[in-house]
Amino acid sequence: MSDRIRIIGHRGALGLEPENTLRSFRRAQQVGADEVELDIRLSADGALVVVHDATVDRTTDGTGTVAELTLAQLQALDAGAGERIPTYAEVLDAIDLPVQTEIKAIEAVPAFAALVRERHLADRVYVGSFHAEILAAVRDAVPEVARALILPSAPADAVEQARAVGASWLALGIRNLTAELVAAVHDAGIAIDAWPVPDPETLDRARTFGVAAVTTDNPHLLT
Repeated sequence: MSDRIRIIGHRGALGLEPENTLRSFRRAQQVGADEVELDIRLSADGALVVVHDATVDRTTDGTGTVAELTLAQLQALDAGAGERIPTYAEVLDAIDLPVQTEIKAIEAVPAFAALVRERHLADRVYVGSFHAEILAAVRDAVPEVARALILPSAPADAVEQARAVGASWLALGIRNLTAELVAAVHDAGIAIDAWPVPDPETLDRARTFGVAAVTTDNPHLLT
């Protein structure tokens, strides 16, 4: 594990650009992020699309459920600053960085696995999820892809939860992270991505813990 903390741009450069857009991911790369985090769902016609919410209401000028809209319908919407909802493949083509891929719906796992195999992505992408069943589905479909269990806090049984799904990463809430838990996680051979880390002061706190990575809305402030 490198001593240098990896900076992961949350939904790209969320603090500067419309989230989960090509513009946001390109900006994250431009300002020096080491990798980006994004969210994928499945459109009504089976396309892997990059959008966080189950609906498009918050992040676009449209309304409706992602799973009930076709790719063409989704990409006709304005996702901010004239950007559109990108496909997962479009993001992979637009930047050179590794991609932490949060699968938001288990239905997207087969399409994700097919793309990983088709494009030989196992060394470039890994999957994050709050949901054990999604990580288990990924483990079964593409066991060569690394997995990160995302937890909103830093529970005492974090190691046990990670082991249960074969996760090699834990994305833990930094607010109640402790040196003792970090030591236990590291002793188990699991790496930590602390989040959210909005500013250099919080990055300094993460550094004292010796975590491997941080996820931030503001990669431009941390690189």
